[in-house]
Amino acid sequence: MQNDGENIHPRSREGPMHNGLSDDPYLLSGDEVVRQLSTDPDNGLSDAEAATRMTKFGLNELDTGAGVSVVRILLRQLFNAMGLVLIMAMVVSFAIQSWIEAAVITAVVIVNIVVGFLQEYSAEKTMDSLRSLSSPTASVIRSGQSKTVRSVDIVPGDVIEVKTGDTIPADVRLVEAMNMSYHLLLDKKVSRLTSFAHFETDEALLTGESLPVAKDANATFKAGQDTGVGDRINMAYSSSTVSKGRAKAVVVTTAMQTEIGKIAQSLRGDKSRVRKVRRDEEGNAGLHRYLQACALTVMDHVGKFLGVSVGTPLQRKLSWLAIFLFLIAVLFAIICLAANGFSDRQEVILYAVA
Repeated sequence: MQNDGENIHPRSREGPMHNGLSDDPYLLSGDEVVRQLSTDPDNGLSDAEAATRMTKFGLNELDTGAGVSVVRILLRQLFNAMGLVLIMAMVVSFAIQSWIEAAVITAVVIVNIVVGFLQEYSAEKTMDSLRSLSSPTASVIRSGQSKTVRSVDIVPGDVIEVKTGDTIPADVRLVEAMNMSYHLLLDKKVSRLTSFAHFETDEALLTGESLPVAKDANATFKAGQDTGVGDRINMAYSSSTVSKGRAKAVVVTTAMQTEIGKIAQSLRGDKSRVRKVRRDEEGNAGLHRYLQACALTVMDHVGKFLGVSVGTPLQRKLSWLAIFLFLIAVLFAIICLAANGFSDRQEVILYAVA
């Protein structure tokens, strides 16, 4: 049931796409996911195909950056638009010996740096802790054999097996799930040994749900329904743990494309320096797409420097306020200088700046 993987390709353009799937995996049946990912629920991928997909999709690990750096976080609090404007105002106030104004601005600068530092440091620590959530190994079926591999070597299309206590290594579509426990039932004095198709995972990390979530590999959903992550009972998600039963599943997304990867991305913010070029179904892009990506990249850098596109909503609003006040101050300084014929006398300059 496998092919050379030509129908599988990584997310090379922006838009809804799941490593070659025609729709969100929870909207597709297990058989359809298996077919579209060109895998086999019994034999899995071949070792050669897994290696090929590894070159396309990369390692299954979160891009959490270079770790927590106190110096880097502190510098980011200083070298941004609002911080620089406040520091300039503080220096000018000290230069013209306006001590009360200088003291107030100094206090504002210190509070701004401390609050921003604590918030960003907390976010960086949370990001750093995400690295320890995944299991180091996973059980996969490759070339018809069950084997243990590193979790970072998991690729889309891999068939994995999980049991109670295991950590899900990637976002997967369940194809088979059942309870490992067997119960003896008495019916008209006849003993029957039966098992219950009951597989549960703990998704508190993703949804905040305090109780394990019962899964159903045969569940289906209709397109257009507002089905949240916690309600997609035919899926299991990276970094969640199996609290009951065992299951066989097909990997649909890895690394930063997983739900936990999206959380990591939102915590870290978009650190990419260059916007990706939008491409069509064939992977082609016209000149206007490159110009669009270039313009958006410049806007991202300017917005990041000015502080209007990064940080908390409160920080962004304060950045806009600082820019507005700075422009008002520049306008009044120009009016003051113009009223005095742009004289270079010291008292005129000090009055305009003050």
